Amino acid sequence: MTVRIDSFDTAGPGDTAGLADRLRALDPARVRRLALLVKTEGNADVDDHSRELASWRATEAVLAHGGAALLERTVLLHSTGSEGAMTPFGHLIADLADEDGREPGGTGTLALGVGRSRTVRGGEIGSQQHVALAEQAVADAVADAGLTTGQVALALVKTPLVGHDEPTRVTSAEAKAVGALGAALALGEVDRSRVVSGAFGRDLTLYSRRSMVFSSPEAARVEVLVLGNRPGAGGDLRIASGLLADVLDAPGIRRVLAAAGAGLTADGTVADPDRVAALLVKAGHRHDGTLRGARTTVLTSHLDPDKHVRAVMSGVAGSVLGSGRMFISANSVHQAPDGGGLCVAVVRGGGAGGPEAAA
Repeated sequence: MTVRIDSFDTAGPGDTAGLADRLRALDPARVRRLALLVKTEGNADVDDHSRELASWRATEAVLAHGGAALLERTVLLHSTGSEGAMTPFGHLIADLADEDGREPGGTGTLALGVGRSRTVRGGEIGSQQHVALAEQAVADAVADAGLTTGQVALALVKTPLVGHDEPTRVTSAEAKAVGALGAALALGEVDRSRVVSGAFGRDLTLYSRRSMVFSSPEAARVEVLVLGNRPGAGGDLRIASGLLADVLDAPGIRRVLAAAGAGLTADGTVADPDRVAALLVKAGHRHDGTLRGARTTVLTSHLDPDKHVRAVMSGVAGSVLGSGRMFISANSVHQAPDGGGLCVAVVRGGGAGGPEAAA
């Protein structure tokens, strides 16, 4: 199997012209798994329907290209909020059967897997059962990718926050918390006895080192995309991930890019941005609103904290990457230490480093 990543810009949440163009380059019969990772503009509120529009139009595009069979092999991960320096865009990530039918040898390159839970019932939203469903979906995705848990560099988790069979909802942070702790359990990163309801969003010493979680009002089940380097996989893409200390941690971003195989110039910018197939960042703010010991207005502004975080992180990461085509998501609850974050880089023709960069 060989994974390829193609990117496309969007003129608005409903624009799929670029996506359709990228799909035309794929033979549906060779696509084992397809993932769309899309950053849309919108206010990111529960009743902001830009994400629903984007998902609906993307579904139409996949159906038009490969029918219901291709859609069943596809996971849609749309995230709202393109503040700051971000360009609204998407990644099309395809796992393709090799034409000769043989698995190539060599060192590990990018592999992907997907997992899906059953529908999360309204009474289960934000509960221990929700955690268990997320854990199983991540475990299924790891197996689908043919990876060990140690080879996983990133688990992308989309989890519902609204009940679809009864009027039940939790906050975005609560939905992300249960998704992250489910991923942490599946990857063996936390002690199961500590994952109790009272810890969700409160015990910030519990966290995954390799997951990014998105809450979704339109989702009915947990959907997962897992990425990692697997020996025997095809292609020349390599992935690396590492924790960030805070939204100003540009050196951490550089470490991850270097671990994935990207070259850096003397001033710390990416030497060849075209080799960077994807740069993903999950960023957060400290629970008390401080940054490196100083007060900020992230918790007292009229703007939602996540909007502050995405805008700041896009400037910091963009100054290293030299582009606005980066996927930045906010609220790192249980996905990093308090106030920290996660950076993930996929590089074409990358080196032979491990899946996780030094934090």
